[in-house]
Amino acid sequence: MKHSDLRRIGIVGPAGNMALEAELPRHLPPGFAINHARAQRPGGTDLTAESLREMGRNAVAAAGTLVRAAPEIILYACTSGSFVDGPGSEDAVATEIEDLTGVPALTTSRAVLRALAHLGARSVYLVTPYPDDINQAEIAFLEGAGMSVVGCDAHICDTARPIGAVDSLETRDLVLANLDRARAADVVFLSCTNLLTYDIIPELEQILDRPVVSSNLCSLWGALTAIGAPLAGAGCGRLFAAPAPTTLEGKTR
Repeated sequence: MKHSDLRRIGIVGPAGNMALEAELPRHLPPGFAINHARAQRPGGTDLTAESLREMGRNAVAAAGTLVRAAPEIILYACTSGSFVDGPGSEDAVATEIEDLTGVPALTTSRAVLRALAHLGARSVYLVTPYPDDINQAEIAFLEGAGMSVVGCDAHICDTARPIGAVDSLETRDLVLANLDRARAADVVFLSCTNLLTYDIIPELEQILDRPVVSSNLCSLWGALTAIGAPLAGAGCGRLFAAPAPTTLEGKTR
């Protein structure tokens, strides 16, 4: 197969993200490739609303570097960076990317909302690696989209222990330590594109008997469904096993 024969997805991720490049390429359908660009966030590992807004601005410029790869869609793959301004702001960075590049664009937060709707979710149990103010912003975002958040538990991440240091088994154990809250929700949502999650989703779904989705899982599913790509042989878990949604004919929102 030649490079020109591959269908391509462009991804702009946070500069410090290590999980996207580890998880997404291994779960693509045959004939697809991912091209990555990175957006700087000021402030090091300190996650603040203003640093996330600045990263969103940097992401638009970074997206411009992907145009020569001819992607069918560009994904801004940061959850907190695409909900930080509250309900209704989840498409803002994608709109700017489309205006700059002429390529359809999608944010992780929009992909999450689509995935939850596709699964028929009305309530979620939320697990994050965020500080409390960002957790509260995410709860407000999900509630603004019509979701009931039945509980939220978070890893303690800071300068000494960044998000990238969290083992996926720690996330599994955090969910299992809060089984009642997890089972009270229609869907369990593991938020943050820098959390490794793909390897724990099948086990958690079996134990909880309900769908478990993550930011990375929703991002890949959202990008593929937005361009009408086949889901066979891609992804994992109940989200990818559910009947494919109607093709969006290139529309990302």
